[in-house]
Amino acid sequence: MLDAPLVERRARLVRLLAGAPPQLAVTPQSADLVEVSEWLTTWTAAGVEGVVIKRLDNRYELARRGWAKFRARATREAIIGGVTGSIGNPDTLLLGRFDRRGRLRYTGRTHPLAAPQRQELAGLLSPPRPTDRPVVIHLWPDPLPAAWSGQFERPEPLRYAQVEPTVVAEIQVDTAYEHDRWRHRVRYARPRPDLSVYDVPLILDEGEDLFSDYARIA
Repeated sequence: MLDAPLVERRARLVRLLAGAPPQLAVTPQSADLVEVSEWLTTWTAAGVEGVVIKRLDNRYELARRGWAKFRARATREAIIGGVTGSIGNPDTLLLGRFDRRGRLRYTGRTHPLAAPQRQELAGLLSPPRPTDRPVVIHLWPDPLPAAWSGQFERPEPLRYAQVEPTVVAEIQVDTAYEHDRWRHRVRYARPRPDLSVYDVPLILDEGEDLFSDYARIA
């Protein structure tokens, strides 16, 4: 079947899975752009990352990606807690959000920054300020564990420079968000000097209700 076009391979797969149990389903496919647009606006709320685009007349080529992936992205905010490279010339950003106990929890890493972004951030970031009573609890280990940093090939601990968590970043993310972290690297968009770090949404532990917690404080 490798030399058969996708349209034939797909038809055979549908026939083979006729009557299969519900958990063994054929992935939906469409050539209707209106339908695909609806998938990207409604299914992503349920965690679907995006769509894969293939030619109907393509053969299957081993060890070669004969398709393109379009990820649905959304805009979010996060706090810069560290950088790879140096504070004066950051390569990537390590991001976090506070939990309700005031701890800065790691949430993800950006793609490499462009040169203008590095220059802009170098003027905004600073090393942690030593103090006897820290306002922010920043307890990320150094190096960062490989399981945290989203590395899939040859995972190893990641060395980084910790920064004072005072800068909010606007980022673009996909829907792959698991265990309070973005599974894939995110895209840095711009700094948000108009926002305090306390304007960034909190991380809630499973089962927590932010409203009821505020109600107890009130």
